[in-house]
Amino acid sequence: MKRHAAVFGICLLAVAVGALALRLPRLALRPMHADEANQAVKTGELFDDGTYRYDPGEHHGPSLYYLTLPSLWLGQARTFAETDEFQYRIVPAIFGVALVLLLWPLRKGLGMPAAVCAGVLTALSPAMVFYSRYYVQEMLLVFFTAGAIVSAWRYTQTKSAAWAVAAGVSIGLMHATKETWVLAGAAMVAGLVLTHLWARLRDGRGLAFRECLRWRPLVLGIAAAIIVACLLFSSFGANWRGPLDSLLSYTSYAGKAGENGIHTHAWYFYLAMLICDHPARGFTWTEGLIVGLAIVGFVAALRKNDIPDAHRPLVRFLGFYTLALTAAYAMIPYKTPWCMLSFLHGMILLAGVGAVALVRWMPCRWSRGAMCLVLAALAVHLGWESYQLNFRYYADQRNPYNYPPTSTDGVEMARLVERVAAVAPDGREMIIKVITPENYWPLPWYLRKFDPDHIGWYHEMPANPDDPPASVMIVAKEVQEELDARLRGPYFRTGMFGLRPSVLMVVYVQDGLWQKFVASQEPKAAGGKQAERQP
Repeated sequence: MKRHAAVFGICLLAVAVGALALRLPRLALRPMHADEANQAVKTGELFDDGTYRYDPGEHHGPSLYYLTLPSLWLGQARTFAETDEFQYRIVPAIFGVALVLLLWPLRKGLGMPAAVCAGVLTALSPAMVFYSRYYVQEMLLVFFTAGAIVSAWRYTQTKSAAWAVAAGVSIGLMHATKETWVLAGAAMVAGLVLTHLWARLRDGRGLAFRECLRWRPLVLGIAAAIIVACLLFSSFGANWRGPLDSLLSYTSYAGKAGENGIHTHAWYFYLAMLICDHPARGFTWTEGLIVGLAIVGFVAALRKNDIPDAHRPLVRFLGFYTLALTAAYAMIPYKTPWCMLSFLHGMILLAGVGAVALVRWMPCRWSRGAMCLVLAALAVHLGWESYQLNFRYYADQRNPYNYPPTSTDGVEMARLVERVAAVAPDGREMIIKVITPENYWPLPWYLRKFDPDHIGWYHEMPANPDDPPASVMIVAKEVQEELDARLRGPYFRTGMFGLRPSVLMVVYVQDGLWQKFVASQEPKAAGGKQAERQP
């Protein structure tokens, strides 16, 4: 047994290294998404000022911000303006790799072969890779949820108070990460109840709940969850209103979940994306391998003799938990692709069991070998998709996980403003005005090096946009004519840039500053032919 454990450990480490190799390269490659920029700016405020106050209406929980601080401290940046994408995206990347390592304490519950298969699928899943390189809370929520399940299961096996405390810490971190943790918590309760009922129906005996109901470990676990959540939401004692706000926030988020808007989608939105996404001719993306194997694994667990007795309770729980969580997310009209990671991870664990079950169902040695080759080929295809979506079509609208994509045009627009600032008398203290009825993110990230006191953000056209006069104006195309009618001073319209799909921005530069900029550039770099004078 020790030899098998050693082999499993080596395999798991190899898979983790592979997961690292898919997540770390060129983390700054993709343009910053609006939601990523929003979270990065919030973290930057904590980094610069050392203060954080939970907002029950926006930004989600504080764990992402605090857990990013070590990455910022270890870098050369001394202020938010000096930080870069790598320092933020490395955080979810580390948690994405750590999901593989969490399979070690699950080896006796899933079985070592199934755990290795689940590790491979975690490492290769295009969605898991993409959002491990995405600075939002979701990957941390998935990890802490997995940590709660692993710790709780280990507690049922050992009755150790240490595992109860670990489960409590994980639940506290879930709460301090994102409000949707309650969906995972409810799905866990549903999973336990349904597993118990199915075991009584199928096996004649339910789960042994009474053996686990020991007051000391349970009290320690609950206390750990409360302490961790309160410490983070209170900003480590600086804002004791925070823990209360974390509970009141569910009123706000319940309202958002039912709103109609651009993020309202049909109940099958997530499943269609996973099983077969066909955004354009010649493009088809699928994680159907994971969904199909997850169904096989769940069916095998529901039957009586398809998987070993020692593995059956945990796998059945994972099946009912994943089914409940998938249904919960399907029923909520508000949908964004990264939200599906919570139930996708459950599917991946089931898929590891399903892969082993398929091989065992084969009647002879050569057919089992053939099935292994088929599964390996499909896993290679999954890895190929991950490479394509993360390193080739990372900013493409046809990438289903790039939702909605920030255009590379937005990055070029920010570079133009930087180059203009290089010749401006005030440098990065020049006045910039951003006028757009649309969401202006991720511009605050790309303009982070400029003096924030000299940047104006307007959702409506100012009555006098020249007061005070701005060196640069970034204006949405739909209000361009209105701006032209109100401008008094001479400006050059330097070109149009796409910020996101259907969101076009026009950059105006003050006449004298633009002439100075042109004079400092080579004719080709200046783009003089594209400049259009605006009287």
